[in-house]
Amino acid sequence: MARPRSYDHDALRAATIRVARRLLEEGGPPALTARALARAVGATPGTVYAVFGNLNAVLLEVNRETFLELAAVIDAVPDGPAADWLDRLADAYVAFMLERRDVWRGLFEGPRETESFPPWYTELIDRLIGRIAAPLAELGAGPRARDLAEQLFVSVHGVVALAAIGRLDMVTARPAQALAREAVETTVRAIKAGPA
Repeated sequence: MARPRSYDHDALRAATIRVARRLLEEGGPPALTARALARAVGATPGTVYAVFGNLNAVLLEVNRETFLELAAVIDAVPDGPAADWLDRLADAYVAFMLERRDVWRGLFEGPRETESFPPWYTELIDRLIGRIAAPLAELGAGPRARDLAEQLFVSVHGVVALAAIGRLDMVTARPAQALAREAVETTVRAIKAGPA
């Protein structure tokens, strides 16, 4: 009987995350399978599951890297007046996500084997919403800043979602960047107009 092959756990983990990202880049969430991952890293699907527990855990790790890259992009948006910063943030978000269409799809379309997410995952999303809420508060949104930030994120995210799957043209001929900026401008106008 052959002895089981031994693996460097950390090296296998890192290679699996790297390969998972490449699979997403090449074919979106459907391409991310245990068999494809195992073949690419030279292991068995059972070994991949032994390291991660399930495929969703692999995707979460790819998503962690994507969120951290996005955070760096947001941090690099030049400071300026709040409305201008929000416009630049919308531009940066749309560009970042559309350059990583299939990895982006993994953030929201990938296999979901649980209804709960690790605390670090929801904290990264919360931090993103908080970054949007701060300039909205500066513009005078007051206690509505968080709600408006969530609405603005969902609006821009919806634009990116349609653009990422090549379906934005079913709704409009306007580019994703322009629509994202319009969402920002609509939110800013609503704040300046005061409570309804």
